[in-house]
Amino acid sequence: MFIFLFLKPILDAETAAAHECASTAPYFFPIFADIGFLGGLLWILAGVAFLQNKKWGYPIAVVGVVVSLKASFWPNIPAMESGSVLPVWFLIFLPNLVMYFVLLRSMRNETWIKMLFGMVTGMAFILNFINGIASTTRMVTTYPDILKAEMFMLTQRLNMFASILFGIATIGLFLAKKKEWVRIVGLSGAILSIVGGFPLAIYSMFFFAGEFSFSMFIMAPVISTVVGVVFLFPGIWNRILGTEKSTNL
Repeated sequence: MFIFLFLKPILDAETAAAHECASTAPYFFPIFADIGFLGGLLWILAGVAFLQNKKWGYPIAVVGVVVSLKASFWPNIPAMESGSVLPVWFLIFLPNLVMYFVLLRSMRNETWIKMLFGMVTGMAFILNFINGIASTTRMVTTYPDILKAEMFMLTQRLNMFASILFGIATIGLFLAKKKEWVRIVGLSGAILSIVGGFPLAIYSMFFFAGEFSFSMFIMAPVISTVVGVVFLFPGIWNRILGTEKSTNL
């Protein structure tokens, strides 16, 4: 519904940012709608399970809330960049953010530090995917000028893969019985984000426009580095989990 109501006003907006997004937004908006449909389906299944007192409702709800948060965050960015469209997708994002804490705290009594860390890994999940989208947009709008497009061509998939790994780590943090593989997956995501994110951000800020311009590309690798430090050191990781010694794979 939001796509039908707001996609054309976003694309018609007379701002440079919206003009740049016009080349890829018609493709990414339906993708995020599909992800949102999946999140809604998982919430319905979880609701059925909760009504019937089934244990399988909890893991489905955890996956559902993570998927729904991802689906409802990015579309707000082009809406805000347009300067004329309200970021209505926050009407989906914010209730899911509340449900994230309600679900984890009320049903499994997860610690606040673990929930907050899961929220940060979720941010890395979303922001790295956004870097991949923005790289795609820049790649499309600057090609065939290969000298301008090559950095975006090189880093686009690294950021996408990093996002996928952070998504798996976020879900595994709360659902996996053995957590060591979650640490390995999260650390892999952090390494990919650092390798693909910092060069992308530095190029965008200092070289792309010929003068310094702050770029939001920097957010994903910075947050991923912070998360990566937790995954790198077993002592910090085990403190987040509330365990004293590392778990076997």
